[in-house]
Amino acid sequence: VNGKYGYIDRNGNIAITPQFDWAEDFSESLARVRIGDYETGKYGFIDKNGNIVISPQFEWAEDFAEGMAKVRIGNDETGKWGYIDKGGKFVADPQFDMAEDFAEGLARVKIGDDETGKWGYIDKNGKFAITPQFDMAADFAEGLARVEVDGINGYIDKNGNIVIAPQYDWAADFAEGMAWVEIDGKKGYIDKEGKTVCALQFDQADDFAEGLAKVKIGDDNTGKWGYIDRNGDIVIKPQFDDAWQFSEGIATVRAGTKYGFIDKNGRLVIKPQYDMAGYFS
Repeated sequence: VNGKYGYIDRNGNIAITPQFDWAEDFSESLARVRIGDYETGKYGFIDKNGNIVISPQFEWAEDFAEGMAKVRIGNDETGKWGYIDKGGKFVADPQFDMAEDFAEGLARVKIGDDETGKWGYIDKNGKFAITPQFDMAADFAEGLARVEVDGINGYIDKNGNIVIAPQYDWAADFAEGMAWVEIDGKKGYIDKEGKTVCALQFDQADDFAEGLAKVKIGDDNTGKWGYIDRNGDIVIKPQFDDAWQFSEGIATVRAGTKYGFIDKNGRLVIKPQYDMAGYFS
């Protein structure tokens, strides 16, 4: 309202008077807000009563995740990232050149510049659980994290031990016990022991969701999408021009320019008729 952000409740009543120059969604009962313009303003956090519980003092901040929020002191080029708890206390002083949210108890951080910097992981005490040593690192998912060494991807456990040796040109996070990997442009799936469950044969692939994963055979222009099960068997033959993950038992697919929905047997339950469609939720 008049350039200021506030919050409404589910009835549309103003619950927090518009007063902030920027505001984000609530996450873990707190929301980040900015006082001042984009160039010089500071970020802090409010509770659901609109009270400022962490004063605006950071050049940038992200939402809370697992009780922690990453914040930056200093500008985008030279500033450093650290982590605060919900009391606004630093659990890891600003010292990292890049940082990401906590996931499964650890957060990935980078020391050094884009060219030579290395990624490692800290715990919720702000201590290094895994020393920075990787050229790239992803969040932990289902107990494992993908890392890159000399352009090759593998996986580590939470002790930093390499459990699946770097051997892939690219790799994805684990989902439902499986991860897609790529070598020489072809994608397949491995389990958490590194065993190839589905041969590298697909041109595109995605994470498993509700027991199925969408895969593509063919190039960007003429290829078709279908679905495989956890054994790597094609259960819905590639036939769609585009496809999405299953959600609530059905998946969005595109035939030509229209979107519809299929069930897990590949049957159209809502015929393609929409110009755009999302997930059921």
